[in-house]
Amino acid sequence: MSVTVKEVLGLAAANAGRGDLDDTALSSASNADTAELLRCYNTVENEVALDFYPVARSQIFKPVGGKVAVTAFERQPVNILRVTDGKGRRLPFSQSAEYVGVEGEEVEIEYTYAPAQKSVGDKSEFGDKISARLLSYGTAAVYLLSRGCPAEAGEWERRYREALRAAGICRRTLSVRARRWV
Repeated sequence: MSVTVKEVLGLAAANAGRGDLDDTALSSASNADTAELLRCYNTVENEVALDFYPVARSQIFKPVGGKVAVTAFERQPVNILRVTDGKGRRLPFSQSAEYVGVEGEEVEIEYTYAPAQKSVGDKSEFGDKISARLLSYGTAAVYLLSRGCPAEAGEWERRYREALRAAGICRRTLSVRARRWV
């Protein structure tokens, strides 16, 4: 079962102490508070997709002149993961802002992308891989911060980061060993 944006917004509103934002209020796109919560949701979904749990898809292309234009992709690619030919063999490729350079008649390109902006009736880009609860924590944190409540926002941010770690998707902090002079 896919997580819906409306479900996340309802949980985030409750987290932020906005019990007045019920299903009816959340269904109204003209409601300023709903629009603000939706903006916060889109910020969190984008952060999770770009920093913690990349969303990927594959498409088949027929390169023209050894290039596949970025505009030919269904979604705006962030990172090309792999390019294969019709037999599944990996192909070398180059990537620029305008195109992906690859030789072949028909290629399959697997890539990550940033999620499109959502509306209240949409589904989360993550399906059921990332819980509504986790997304609601981040959404509540961003919402409270935008409303000038830094202490409450900090608490929800902490819960959001803990939920990311508990879900096993938070990247470990990288550390560099201290250098020593010999």
